[in-house]
Amino acid sequence: YDVAIRIVSMEKTHKAVTLTGAMCLAAACKVPGSVPHAVARAGGDVRVGNPSGVLPVGAVVERTATGWDARHATVYRTARRLMDGYVYVP
Repeated sequence: YDVAIRIVSMEKTHKAVTLTGAMCLAAACKVPGSVPHAVARAGGDVRVGNPSGVLPVGAVVERTATGWDARHATVYRTARRLMDGYVYVP
């Protein structure tokens, strides 16, 4: 991963990363001069490390006359099948 994140809420560390936290971190990684930008790899998606694994997140950030504007963020999620069952009724 490029940068690690831990989310704490109600004095407990989450077992995964919140999507809003991951998107904000990815946007911050695209802002030159920020701490996340200094530690993340250049260009492309940001691989966010968290207690549940690695989450790739994309972000587009633009410099405007009034500062930085996060245009959009993309979170890549996959769903894996946990069970496949059949009920046979005679």
